[in-house]
Amino acid sequence: MEIFIKKLTSVDMERQLELPNDTRREALPPFNGSRDIVIPIKFGHDGVEVDVHCSCRAGRLALTKGWDEIARNLNLNAGDFVALRREDNGRYKMTARSGRA
Repeated sequence: MEIFIKKLTSVDMERQLELPNDTRREALPPFNGSRDIVIPIKFGHDGVEVDVHCSCRAGRLALTKGWDEIARNLNLNAGDFVALRREDNGRYKMTARSGRA
């Protein structure tokens, strides 16, 4: 199940990945009253997994700690696209594609 797809901005690259408004929140682990959760996200051809913090502030979701490792390893830039999926086994996987045509 696709949770979101987003074209990266400079803010996403410099600070944190701000999740789009149409993010399927029900596919994320429950916050249970907390402002932060940790999501193990696989990425890349090797299936490397990183614990990424997801925070909810003023109703907005953002990937914070751990996001920079994914962005660096995937060599992402503003204009590229990322997608987060929840796989059938309940695990999370992020894929990326270049925004350059």
